[in-house]
Amino acid sequence: MKRACSRIAYALGEFFLLTFFALLPFIAVYLDAIVIGNNLNEFSVTEISQETLLLLTAIIFWYGTWQHPDSRGFFALAGGLFTCALIRESDSFLDAIWHGFWVWPATILSLSTVFYVVIYCQKSVIKPASEFIGTKPYLFIVIGLVTLLVLSRTLGSGNLLWNEILEEAYTQKFKSILQEGLELFGYVIIAYGSVLLFFKRYNP
Repeated sequence: MKRACSRIAYALGEFFLLTFFALLPFIAVYLDAIVIGNNLNEFSVTEISQETLLLLTAIIFWYGTWQHPDSRGFFALAGGLFTCALIRESDSFLDAIWHGFWVWPATILSLSTVFYVVIYCQKSVIKPASEFIGTKPYLFIVIGLVTLLVLSRTLGSGNLLWNEILEEAYTQKFKSILQEGLELFGYVIIAYGSVLLFFKRYNP
């Protein structure tokens, strides 16, 4: 009975935590668009939050390559993926070198990671990945990725949807607010799944 009550209390706590997480994109966008008025530029609360969450996620997976040698290949590929995403999100800073410069460090990192895994730890990819599938961290990370890669690009697209609906009332600012807000929500969910993985794998 006590264990059942603890599980219910945990579930309720997680529900309220996720409710708070769902409010974070609104808070960030509100601060940027209404309070600060910075139009979600590279120094906006929204952009910095996205990059911070990506950095946290990448660190957790790279830490896993050191902490779990038996799963090193899997963690390295995931860490490389989220680090490349961080480089892409930081393109505004890298454009100071030249426009589109982010492609080069992202390409070098992705190729280096793949070569490292193939040469040194290809046997620690398939089994850890299959064990990861279906876990609670996996579900959150996948939902976050779908939000980031699909929902933000469709529901947040001006050309696909909002131009036709809003017509003359459509503005680029509206599209940026909606798309960046959805992206931030995706990063929040991915980071939450990564933190769950951290506590599951590193603090059993």
